[in-house]
Amino acid sequence: MNEQRFIGSLTGLRFVAAATVAVGHGAPSLAQGLLPELIAQVSSIGMTMFFVLSGFVLWLNYAARFQSQPLGSALREFAIARFARLYPMYAVIALAVVAYVVIARGLSAPSLGFILTMTQAWFPVQNGTMLVAVVPSLQHLWSISVELFFYLLFPFVCLLFAAVVRLPTIIWIALANIVTFALTIAAAFTFGDALLRAAAPSLTQNGMQWLTYYSPYLHIAQFLAGCLAAMIYRNRADAGVGDRERRCVRLLFWLSLASLICAPVLLFLQPRLPGWSFAIELAVRLIEISGFSIVFVAASRYGHAAWLSSRALIIGGECSYSIYLLHPFLIRLAMIGKSDAPGALELALRLGLFVAIATAMAWVTYMLIEAPSRTWLRRAFGTSAPRDVIHASPV
Repeated sequence: MNEQRFIGSLTGLRFVAAATVAVGHGAPSLAQGLLPELIAQVSSIGMTMFFVLSGFVLWLNYAARFQSQPLGSALREFAIARFARLYPMYAVIALAVVAYVVIARGLSAPSLGFILTMTQAWFPVQNGTMLVAVVPSLQHLWSISVELFFYLLFPFVCLLFAAVVRLPTIIWIALANIVTFALTIAAAFTFGDALLRAAAPSLTQNGMQWLTYYSPYLHIAQFLAGCLAAMIYRNRADAGVGDRERRCVRLLFWLSLASLICAPVLLFLQPRLPGWSFAIELAVRLIEISGFSIVFVAASRYGHAAWLSSRALIIGGECSYSIYLLHPFLIRLAMIGKSDAPGALELALRLGLFVAIATAMAWVTYMLIEAPSRTWLRRAFGTSAPRDVIHASPV
């Protein structure tokens, strides 16, 4: 039986996350100056949204299976479903670019192995170069490598939290996760340089960037936050909602949204306030992990941001993976005919055009590659086929 749950607002949020990353990556290519530099900061916020949302959706769809089915059966079904979801479209992009790079640059086989096995973000360096940057046009695939790391971690998380059912306990664990995250960030920024010099002495540039951004290890808490937020959702899914609870959630939702809007501004100010750099970094990370957790629960259980369940955003959300994979290769289309110094209006219009182009191309690849391959692989290995959301009505 297919027990997967579909919450339209969360699928809409996937499109928001993909569009945010695309806009952040596209702005510096379309214009120069303070405004595009500010807009560029939203890409890292979008990445955190993806990681927290990943934990939320995985817990919602698969945690009960790990806690109720035989472990071998649950692992098999989970592995097939996640491979079918992640790898076919990834392989198409990676193989196409890698084939060109091998012919043009003679890229070494070990580097290709990391990329094709989606493990390039797990390790810091290859031949003196940060591994995720060995093929610059595929650098954005670092986040897919992080996602694979989460998939390997997820069964252990399910078993660890199997006995946690009381809401106060879940909330306390979520708070402890945030505190641990803050302490881990402080430790990484304090001891990271020394650790990298000992573990990866050949990585002389961008080592801290790998440790604090590209590697999966500091993102684990974000993934766990999504799992814990989904546990809160499940706990409250069938409970009645009183006026006091509704008002409290509404307040937290709007405070979280306001904080998340301020986060890119703080990142924009960070290099201009070197004395406050670590404080800003820590503040933004904590805003992201707590803010997105609250927003996801509020949107899924309490009906906030109902517009995210619109059919257009649901279709965009289903295409979000392809949007993310394709968007770096499509920015040049939005640059055609642009002026030498675009103003704010032209920049906004071209960013909108860029997102529209990426979404249209992603819908095509979703229909021709991503959805058919996912369905075929799951049926071939004897697991339930994924729901066809493109043709479904939002619920």
